[in-house]
Amino acid sequence: MFFSTLGKHRLAYRLKQDGPESFVFVHGLGASKNSFDRCFDMEAFRGYTLAAVDLPGCGESSRPDDFSYSMNDQAELVLKWIRGLALARIILVGHSMGGVICLYLAEALGRQVRAFFNLEGNLGSENCIFSGKIASTSWEEFESKGFEEFKSTLRKTTQENPSPGLKNYYQNILRVHPRALHLSSVSLAKDSCQGNLKERFLALPVRKWYVFGERSMNRSISSFLDANNIPYFIVPESGHFMMDDQPGLFYRMLFEALGSAHNRP
Repeated sequence: MFFSTLGKHRLAYRLKQDGPESFVFVHGLGASKNSFDRCFDMEAFRGYTLAAVDLPGCGESSRPDDFSYSMNDQAELVLKWIRGLALARIILVGHSMGGVICLYLAEALGRQVRAFFNLEGNLGSENCIFSGKIASTSWEEFESKGFEEFKSTLRKTTQENPSPGLKNYYQNILRVHPRALHLSSVSLAKDSCQGNLKERFLALPVRKWYVFGERSMNRSISSFLDANNIPYFIVPESGHFMMDDQPGLFYRMLFEALGSAHNRP
């Protein structure tokens, strides 16, 4: 694990340098870089540089109380981190909230982005499952009881549905900074409802795919993608955390999509 100091922020990240093309992985709300741990040991990624970051307030990164935790400001931090690593030919992989941050990154990085895989990233209010509930409470209410209630509900959910992805997410939530979780949710919900995310995703001049878990597929989003000829694929026997639930299958499908578009050798 490495750390990058950006002003008052200290971002933890994992890096494996092995080629001129770089996969940049951005996790979802309250999660961490360990959402993408599996790929670092996969033979399929030999010859690629891999970089996964803990967003502020998550994982091993710093937990400032005076940071906005807005999507824009978090994206700006990740952008500085990417530029500090001098990554050039980039394949963005963003999960859930990380999909929104990767949308900001794709807009800022332009031609440096070779492709973008949006893993059930927010495109509208229909994606605000966890974030919408958190954002509907004030910080004072969330701090006093909402965070504990959220953890309790999530724990019960993992008991009813003991999938690898949910288990890992619960463990990450146990160490997230509550203020980061709340303010990120507020900003994510606002962007999802008012940020024209669908239009911005369509406008990206890069190869892009949306990815669903079979058990968490959103028909409204798939209809939007169909209507606009945006390719997507569905990972069987997985939920929202498809990269944890079915890592081998998920990454194989990712490379199949990438190879069909770019003739990967």
